[in-house]
Amino acid sequence: MESTFALSGRDWWSMLWNHLKPGAHPEAEAGCIGLFQGALWSRRLQGSEGLSLTCTEGRLWLTFEQDSRDYVLEPGATLSLEQTGHVVVQALRPARFRLARDGQRSCPP
Repeated sequence: MESTFALSGRDWWSMLWNHLKPGAHPEAEAGCIGLFQGALWSRRLQGSEGLSLTCTEGRLWLTFEQDSRDYVLEPGATLSLEQTGHVVVQALRPARFRLARDGQRSCPP
């Protein structure tokens, strides 16, 4: 049985602000991240970190602070994170993704 998680507009903006406000959380390390449907993950990028994000399961929506485009990633799709500023990722359905530095390709089981 698949469950859905819906947020009101106000709750969504509140969750987004809590993820983006300065000092909300320390820098995330490269690795595997799982998200429930509707959950958000964000990180401030330096643009020179050599990171890529690969959707390994589910479906992800991404937006960058300095980019007017939005991106939707399906399993197997990879996006280079070469921009400076915030990246925000939201799970459109339960999802997992791999955040990897150049040369790092796999997640532990």
